[in-house]
Amino acid sequence: MSPRAALAQRLAVVAWLLLVGSVAAWPFCAAGIDWPYAAVGLLPLLLPLPGLVGRSGSALRAAPLALAPALALALTEIVANPPARACAGVSLALTFVAFAALIAAIRASPRQ
Repeated sequence: MSPRAALAQRLAVVAWLLLVGSVAAWPFCAAGIDWPYAAVGLLPLLLPLPGLVGRSGSALRAAPLALAPALALALTEIVANPPARACAGVSLALTFVAFAALIAAIRASPRQ
């Protein structure tokens, strides 16, 4: 693996872990986001995590699909829940950062 691909992979994992942390913090923001909603956004993010850490190419390609529930919930909370806008805004921004980092890692990875 080239140094560029390794750096892109590490950045994708860091962005992913930051997103997991921000979604896990939703119930603690005192903004009315309960555990079931946080779990719906969090559990799909945990599925590709072992593959991302293990530098699996198939996990890199499948991981963007796991962003959809967190993206949908963050957008819904931004629109419908004014006290949750700060927490949901951070998660929304980190969702886009994680998506961009995944795409960069996919592009930098060696072709198979």
